[in-house]
Amino acid sequence: MYQDHLRVFESETCLLAVVADGLGSVVSSSRGSELICQVISEFASGIDWRIHDIPEVLNTSVSEWYRRLEVKGVSARDCCTTCSAIIVNKPRCIAYLCQIGDSPIFYRIDEEEVNILSPEKEFLNETDCIGPSSHPSFSVIEKKFIKSIDFLVATDGFGDEVVPEVADSLFDYLKAKYSKIREKKRNSALKTEVMETMRDKNNDDKSIIFGWTCQ
Repeated sequence: MYQDHLRVFESETCLLAVVADGLGSVVSSSRGSELICQVISEFASGIDWRIHDIPEVLNTSVSEWYRRLEVKGVSARDCCTTCSAIIVNKPRCIAYLCQIGDSPIFYRIDEEEVNILSPEKEFLNETDCIGPSSHPSFSVIEKKFIKSIDFLVATDGFGDEVVPEVADSLFDYLKAKYSKIREKKRNSALKTEVMETMRDKNNDDKSIIFGWTCQ
């Protein structure tokens, strides 16, 4: 079963891209990853930048994730998932890079070099996740930009294959190509390209969101 899920939300003031990677070792990880994407996108759609604090919004989303599973009588331990997201405050030109677990975030501010946000792990199969009895908190890093921010949020099945030295070239390629494709057709085109180029790579699911926003 496919264990990754993602969501995108955009309004005049907010842009959200969230990717969740269910842990393959638990029985309902797909349910867990789908639910956290759903909950975060619901909260993001109601963000009021005058009163809302992003870490608080995200941690409320995590609590809501646990609550909904409990209401359904589903064990959170059976739904473990990682989650990474970028939330952009458009009016103030601030991007929030948010993570629980090992799904990397690649970002480029004002056409400078690409940076990679990926937690280091002592062991290859070790990662923080949503699902244990102790509710985890998102790591949130605030980045300001002047003109633009480009980003790629991915599960580790894709992110682990990106060579840091060519990340800038990857961003240039993706932005040049997909900015010329009609918005409604971008998702299917990108999905096809990822499947064709990553078919012989690792056995993990490979989900990505590539996007950009400009002032």
